[in-house]
Amino acid sequence: MGDRDYNLFLYQLNNKELEAFEFLYRFYYKILVLYSLQFVDQEDVANDLVQEVLISLWEQELSFDSFSAVKGFLYNSVRNRSLNHLKHLKVENRYIQLKSHDNNEQEDIWKEIEEQEIYRQVFAAIEELPPRCKKVFEMHLQGKKNSEIASLLNLSIETVKTQKKRAMRHLRKRMGSLFVLMVAFDILP
Repeated sequence: MGDRDYNLFLYQLNNKELEAFEFLYRFYYKILVLYSLQFVDQEDVANDLVQEVLISLWEQELSFDSFSAVKGFLYNSVRNRSLNHLKHLKVENRYIQLKSHDNNEQEDIWKEIEEQEIYRQVFAAIEELPPRCKKVFEMHLQGKKNSEIASLLNLSIETVKTQKKRAMRHLRKRMGSLFVLMVAFDILP
């Protein structure tokens, strides 16, 4: 693909034109499934995860400035969805173990399952953020101060604050009443 073709593709993708998504499906679907299989070991699950990524790309308001950014988004999204799937399986396996434990142990396991599910939902909601907003918020979750984030990402402090507010609004909207519990129990800084 030449520079002109890349520019046309990016224009079509950023404008939600079907040709761009057909191109992604034709040239990346199988390779993304193979990539997902490195994590999940089940072809039907890998197919579902890749389809979810492509659908989320279609549904989200994203804008890409380079072809490598598109590829990075696809591979990161497939990896994250694959890992989230494995985490979810772990939770399901814990639930099965729950049936075989006594009541005291059951309460502890339930608490752990609930906590893991909350974290899974938080990280799934964070994955939906636009790339720059997501990066700022992840750095915030790592405990970095606004000035540090601004310096590392070459942004103004006001932009960092705006991106953090945008992320919190998204989490509040996506998580509903669970968001209040996360703030109350200091799950979010």
